[in-house]
Amino acid sequence: MSRLKKTNTPIIVANTEWPLPDNLIQDIKSERMISSLLNMACPDMDYKDLVGDAEVVGYLMPATGRSPLRSQEAEIYLYCVRRLLKRKSIEFKEGVEELSEYQMQRLNELKKWIFEKRGGKENNPIISALNEVFFKN
Repeated sequence: MSRLKKTNTPIIVANTEWPLPDNLIQDIKSERMISSLLNMACPDMDYKDLVGDAEVVGYLMPATGRSPLRSQEAEIYLYCVRRLLKRKSIEFKEGVEELSEYQMQRLNELKKWIFEKRGGKENNPIISALNEVFFKN
């Protein structure tokens, strides 16, 4: 019997002095679980698909506690907040509905950085157990 990895993937934040709200932590965990399950069916998913809006918000939200975000980062932050709230059927009128090509590139760079800093793909006991049962990794 192989050993299951028992540690969870860390949540990366820009400012550890300001804790994330519990509901945002749950959103991050839910997004990660969904993307991990989808990744089992579609193993070619990359960081753009495996780092969600909640995780970007979780990184950027605490950064606002130290200093205001630059305009590009603020628009990316509000874009992700808007998408996250829309999925919860909460209307949020701030921010843009779409990002420019440059802003989307910056968002993807941030997602790649978060993905690398957290250690890659999501690791938690449930995903490890499912991989063990179905894929014998």
